Amino acid sequence: MPKRTALIVPCYNEEKRLKGQQFLEFVSGVENIDLWFIDDGSRDNTFRIIGQIAGQAPSRIFTEQLSVNSGKAEAIRTGCRVALATGRYDYVGYIDADLSAPVHEVVPLNELINEGGYLIVAGCRIKMAGRKIERTLIRHYISRIFATYYSQLLGVHNYDTQCGLKLFTGPFAARLFDSPFVSRWLFDLELFLRAKKLLGEEEYAGKVIESPLYEWREIGGSKLKWHDFVKAPLEVLRIWFRYRGPNREEA
Repeated sequence: MPKRTALIVPCYNEEKRLKGQQFLEFVSGVENIDLWFIDDGSRDNTFRIIGQIAGQAPSRIFTEQLSVNSGKAEAIRTGCRVALATGRYDYVGYIDADLSAPVHEVVPLNELINEGGYLIVAGCRIKMAGRKIERTLIRHYISRIFATYYSQLLGVHNYDTQCGLKLFTGPFAARLFDSPFVSRWLFDLELFLRAKKLLGEEEYAGKVIESPLYEWREIGGSKLKWHDFVKAPLEVLRIWFRYRGPNREEA
């Protein structure tokens, strides 16, 4: 049987940004990737809307709801654990609900993790010939400064830790998402650091790969505000303190 993937879509107050038709077209054309919408305690009509989307493809689209807003990290962790508990999936991953990366971008990543023997395949946003990566210059430069400084500080040498499209093998995801994350919004950076602690330097280098996206577009209405960037040093310090030390067992 073809290997199956569960793609988690974390949602918080997304009623104005959800593109239901794009999700439905995706599952009608891609047979081995299901969608799991996780409502992170939204205060608007998000849960009702994702229920309507799921109702049009009930065997391919599923929903879960957290009783209180717990942050993107916990929404994704919950989704991965619930999906894996069904026993139906070989791989799990997640994508941002606003589809800044179109949902079809998961297909080449899914092929890569299926054929390449990797434990993690992460999308990355690199503006290059043949790719359509659209973001404001200020966001780009802030992202690069952030990635360079904090990745060096924590020893996570990925080009783009914050891209919201990643895939994992099921068994490794079960380990990776076993316990809650300490950071609500630097979750992606913490995730890579946790993976490195679990695998060790050498295996991490061979089993984790970044794959440039063909298309990514900055979408307005981000939940992150400028004051969140001011909090970044404290968040990074919390992450560093949690994962300090060389031993795998500490993760």
